[in-house]
Amino acid sequence: MIRSLTRNLLFQYQSSWADGHIPYQGYNPQEELDATERFLEFIDSSDQCFERSHVPGHVTGSALICNKSMNQVLLLHHKKLNKWLQLGGHADGNPDPAAVAMKEAQEESGLQTLDFLNYRADLKILGAQEGQQPFPFDLDIHVIPARKSEPEHKHYDIRYLLVAGPNQAIAQNHEANDLRWFTLDEARRLTDERSMARQFDKLEYLQRNLL
Repeated sequence: MIRSLTRNLLFQYQSSWADGHIPYQGYNPQEELDATERFLEFIDSSDQCFERSHVPGHVTGSALICNKSMNQVLLLHHKKLNKWLQLGGHADGNPDPAAVAMKEAQEESGLQTLDFLNYRADLKILGAQEGQQPFPFDLDIHVIPARKSEPEHKHYDIRYLLVAGPNQAIAQNHEANDLRWFTLDEARRLTDERSMARQFDKLEYLQRNLL
C-alpha cells in the first residue's frame, strides 16, 4: 500500500514520456521506457525502498527549479559529489516523492514560494486534469560512490519541475559549495552528463510549447 502512490505515478509517467506524447529534443523512447521499468522493478522489490538504509539503493526526490519564463534554472554545486546538480535528497521513509522534492528544494535554496508545474494538463495530455497531484518531470537511476560510512549504492531519483515565485533571495545551505541561477545555455556548459542534459531538453520543450 505504501508504494502504490509511486507505482501509479510511474505508470502515468510512462504514458506521457515513454509513449511519445512529449517529443523533446534528444527524445529516446527506449531510454524513458527502460527507466520506468527499472523503477517499477525496484519499487516492487522491497517495502524498504524509501529508506536511506536500504542497500543496494533507495528512492530520492529532486526538483529542477526554473523561473517563470522557464529560461533560467537554479543549480547547486554539491560538496560530496563535486557536481552541478538540481536540488534534492533522500526520502527517509516518506513514500511521497513530490513532498520530498519540495522539502529539499526549499531547504537547499531558501526559496519558499515554489509551485509544481502541471505540464500534463497544460499540454492537454489525455487523462490529465487541473489540480491533480504533482507529476514527475524526469526519472534517473545513478550510482553513488562508496564513502566512509556507506557502500556504493544507487539512487532512484524521481524529479519534478518547480517554478519559483519572483523577488526571492536564494540562500545555500551547508551541503553546497555554491548555489546559482543559470541560463539554459550556461547550465549546459557546466556538465556533459546525459542525466542533466535530458532535463534541460525537457524544459526547453515545455518553454516552447507552454509560453
